[in-house]
Amino acid sequence: MCSNNNNPNRKNIWGYTFDWTPSHLTSTDLHPLTLSYDKLTNDCLDEFDALGLTSSSSSSSSDPSPSPSQNSHQCPLHHHNHHHHQPNDFLHLLQTYHPSSPSLSTLWKHLTTIPAWVSYPSIARGQAVFYRYAGPAITSLTFHSLLGGMASARVVETLARTGGFGTRVARRRLLETFQHILDVTEGVGDGGRGWRSTVRVRFLHGMVRRRIMTLAVRNDRDNGYWDTQKWGIPINDLDSIATIASFSSALIWMGLPRQGIFLTSQEINDYLALWRYVAYLIGVPDTITLPSSSGGQQKITPFGSAQEAKVVMESIMLSELSHPSETSAVLANNIIASLANQPPLRSSESFLRAQAYWLNGSSLCKALHIPKPGVWYAMLVISQCLFFMVFCYSRQAHYLLLKWVPSWGGGPQNEGTEVATGEERYKRVRRWMRKVVVEMAGGKEADFGFEWVPEWGKYTGSERGKEEGGGGKGKGKGRGKKGWRDWIASRNDGSEFRSLKAFLVASTVLGCLVCVGVRGLFLGMVPLFR
Repeated sequence: MCSNNNNPNRKNIWGYTFDWTPSHLTSTDLHPLTLSYDKLTNDCLDEFDALGLTSSSSSSSSDPSPSPSQNSHQCPLHHHNHHHHQPNDFLHLLQTYHPSSPSLSTLWKHLTTIPAWVSYPSIARGQAVFYRYAGPAITSLTFHSLLGGMASARVVETLARTGGFGTRVARRRLLETFQHILDVTEGVGDGGRGWRSTVRVRFLHGMVRRRIMTLAVRNDRDNGYWDTQKWGIPINDLDSIATIASFSSALIWMGLPRQGIFLTSQEINDYLALWRYVAYLIGVPDTITLPSSSGGQQKITPFGSAQEAKVVMESIMLSELSHPSETSAVLANNIIASLANQPPLRSSESFLRAQAYWLNGSSLCKALHIPKPGVWYAMLVISQCLFFMVFCYSRQAHYLLLKWVPSWGGGPQNEGTEVATGEERYKRVRRWMRKVVVEMAGGKEADFGFEWVPEWGKYTGSERGKEEGGGGKGKGKGRGKKGWRDWIASRNDGSEFRSLKAFLVASTVLGCLVCVGVRGLFLGMVPLFR
């Protein structure tokens, strides 16, 4: 699976092949990153506790089994909070109290200092890239980045302990992640929606990490709760880099190409510029020093350039995704079960599996114990890819015309105009996508609070047949009584019916071209036999 017999430098990981170079990082090279983490955020959380600014019910360092009276207790600060601030809104606490604490001040300075490499026009163009290819991008993020990422046996140990990926809640958990993506593609400038969401996610990661390590220390004598030697520190630097890579590099070089979409070099650089800044805000070191195989040290910037980002992605894939665990399979199947037959697309479980197979390959999906869908659903996925290609390449051509052809309003633009143009061009798409996602999440914007709290004894398992809104009938008699008209009616606005229409249109066009070609060939050959 990892190398080619004819070329030892040719690596293959679940169908993705690449040539190993001296710039790539081995598992040994990456291991130190599993033991390093965002200590600055953990220090701030400790400082909040020391100042009495956090409630015991949400403190990640509190007793694993607090009494009801402890759960209901809040520090005096929360009795005077404004209604629009949630208890333990760490961003609000950081904004308010950073002048009085060195550790809080250090994090605040880090978050509000714009690195020299940040280019807001490039970030704005990167945000526009997401909306230009929104359909295949969302598909890739769901079925390749998130579902395929469950192949990391280390990462799923953290996710399983939060309880946020059971079939009843995984859909809402995924919608929260998607809301964060929408936030960062809207505005990551100082104080913007994406900036605020990313800082809150950073604190959330710190809370989960601190909670798991607290439980690990207290239960170490009772069979152990967390194996640091095997899994590293929860939500460590390698995990954070891999997460950003799954949203950026994996989308660029795997998720989109497998749907027939290839970005221009400018689009790649701009999209990476966006996620490099998000990585900086969320606590990923921009430059990392690691020991090299030659005995010295090497510095890497995981998202500093397209070449570095691709090398880091490939290195992490080979190191982290080679051996999925049973928990990997459980969480991957829970994602599919939680999304099946849900609005707005109401896609069947078979169609979701077909997308997983198309984007991750059959070998990985089999390792994750995902049942293989029928050929019909694979044809629907191909039709969906054709639809995406026509739609997205049309938008790409339109964008390039607007940018470079003077008669279409193209030409050089100053930075302010370029940012404003990018924001205006996709304003309606952005507004519509947010409306749909928020409504699906129950009409409430995600606040990225500490909702999924790791507890001793909590571990996500398979819950087949209990998924939210699944109806519990599965393949029972209820489904068997439905005719094809009912099937079409139930999915008239969904991705399957759209793919079916694309398949019928493509088949009709191809059939017409074949008929015309055969007729022309026949008429051309008739004179030869006269």
